[in-house]
Amino acid sequence: MPNARPETLAAAAAELDRPSYENLRRALELGRWPDGRALEARQREICIEAVVAWELANLPPEEHSGFVPKGHCGPDESTPVRIIGDE
Repeated sequence: MPNARPETLAAAAAELDRPSYENLRRALELGRWPDGRALEARQREICIEAVVAWELANLPPEEHSGFVPKGHCGPDESTPVRIIGDE
């Protein structure tokens, strides 16, 4: 029996080859497909889901889109918090 068809978008996305993943990611970055057509809202949602699923299946966490290393999320403890209007 040939390969079974993936049952979910995440399963299908995890099986993409790297060039296909990179094309989806580039389309998200530019807001356009390689042929110049703009991504529609629903296409953008599907691309985001596919890119995240591929990264979860194929990359270590520190290489995922949006990864922020611990300790790099905001000011350090020595930086005072300034409340707008309290000047």
